[in-house]
Amino acid sequence: MIKDNRFLQAAGALSDRITYILSRIPLDTQEKISEVRLRIGGPLSVVCGTRSLFVEERGGVSGHPTSGSVMIDRRDMQDCFIGLCGFAVHSHQKELTSGYISIKGGHRAGICATAVVENDRLSTVRDITSINLRIAREIRGAADGLVAGCFSDKPAGVLLAGAPSSGKTTILRDLSRQLAGGANGNYFKVCVVDESSEIGGACAGVIQNDLGITSDLLSGYPKDRGLQIAVRYLSPQIIICDEIANQSEIEAVAAAANCGVAVVTSVHAGSIEELLLRPQTKPLLASGAFEYVVQLQGAQSPCCIQEIKQVREL
Repeated sequence: MIKDNRFLQAAGALSDRITYILSRIPLDTQEKISEVRLRIGGPLSVVCGTRSLFVEERGGVSGHPTSGSVMIDRRDMQDCFIGLCGFAVHSHQKELTSGYISIKGGHRAGICATAVVENDRLSTVRDITSINLRIAREIRGAADGLVAGCFSDKPAGVLLAGAPSSGKTTILRDLSRQLAGGANGNYFKVCVVDESSEIGGACAGVIQNDLGITSDLLSGYPKDRGLQIAVRYLSPQIIICDEIANQSEIEAVAAAANCGVAVVTSVHAGSIEELLLRPQTKPLLASGAFEYVVQLQGAQSPCCIQEIKQVREL
């Protein structure tokens, strides 16, 4: 039976038992899965669009838990957590204090646990209670609308807004591939600042996802530091990064734009109205770094653009 390789790559980082069960899910469902959810004492579930489906031992899925639903116990959680860490939990301590684990291929697991705080700082976590494994997919053409609407003749600063699971990272990944791969006849110098290793999915120095032949990747760098390094030493025309949130990142975006570099980044917002209420939006737009705001439709239609607005129209 043909399977979805990206889904199986992500699922393969879990325990043998859970990987086997997930591999039995029918292909037409595998292709739609964006998340695998594990909660101690709860049923194993997957997310397709905006729907949660519950997985049975033979790989069947249902819109409601059934007597055959796979229940996750503490042993399952421990085995899956160790598997996600590549059997080297200590090497992921920095990621864990930020709430996630990155795995090969750009997949990312959100971790819910008990925080261990020392000297007013989060030093590690213990007692994992749930895991949300997000499937990173390469969708060629996902950024077609963005390229056509904003990059017809030159680099442009773009703020990409969307709700969770609306396809922001997938679009950024394909945008790099296109801009650094000859879209519209241009091979732009692109630098991807990939703090959580989701865009490029680098593993042991090998970039797992196609970011285009004239792109450079700064993997694991904090966004503010990565933006500074890119501008100073890599002479990019375009910098792509994901999920700008805090003041230091906003300042780094503004500094890059003031050096003549186009910045493309994303922010969580389900609508233009919601975007304008986010605390980071006003300073981001005031920085002069962006010409366009692009709003995505949402998890019900991943990677679909709802509207493109010039910043001066807001």
